[in-house]
Amino acid sequence: MANLNYYIRKIKTATLTEILIGINIIMFLLTTLIDIAGGEAWLILGAKINILIAMGQVWRLLTATFLHAGIMHLIFNMMALYILGRDIERFYGPKKYLFIYFMSGLVGSAFSFLLVPNTSVGASGAIFGLFGANLYLYFVNPHAYKRIFGTDFLILIGINLVISFVRPNIDVVGHIAGLITGFIAAFGVGIYHENAFTPKRILIQAFTIALFILPTVAGFTIMRSTPDFYLNSASYYYYQDKPEKAKEVIEQGLEKFPNALQLKQILVELNK
Repeated sequence: MANLNYYIRKIKTATLTEILIGINIIMFLLTTLIDIAGGEAWLILGAKINILIAMGQVWRLLTATFLHAGIMHLIFNMMALYILGRDIERFYGPKKYLFIYFMSGLVGSAFSFLLVPNTSVGASGAIFGLFGANLYLYFVNPHAYKRIFGTDFLILIGINLVISFVRPNIDVVGHIAGLITGFIAAFGVGIYHENAFTPKRILIQAFTIALFILPTVAGFTIMRSTPDFYLNSASYYYYQDKPEKAKEVIEQGLEKFPNALQLKQILVELNK
């Protein structure tokens, strides 16, 4: 009982950075357990899979930021989150920190949805957003920044950007979008003692939210503008053992693309 009380106290006094790290670790453990049991963890838990997002599973733009592609991916991201998060939480305060973190992750996912066809997971977009918020501290007061941080973080940001371009299978779009969003979001809320609700800052916050909405809507529009969307959607439902839903999607596709031969052929097969 004493041990239980100890852990309850630890949870109650945990920083937001520690809570975010805990959520990421829990999601990784769930991913591992589901995969061991023979399930498709990324599909179940919410990886960024473009066709499913275009079908309406928009929540994947958020859940993908809490999933990782392996133990080393998790370790490196959580190390970066621990190092960056503590300072950002201290300089901006908990509420502003959360706004910066989640908006960076969401915008990174949204631009990845629009521009990157591959499935992706990871907290990197949100973490690059913390880099952006760190850059904003330099923008506010370069001399104070150098006294506190030196130039280490600026060099680290540069190295991480180079790695994003050089290493294969890295969602560089999500990284860059997260970095830019983190800077803009930090500009929009200001550091901890500044008023976040001035007209200028509210406008910047609205712009930050628009950075998530616009690429998401654009991605929806583009993906739904071809017969392939309906073919892929029908395939998904068919392999989920939902043939009636697959048929319904094909019929919707034929209403929009009445001359699409593949859709007609699939409908014939589904009607057999």
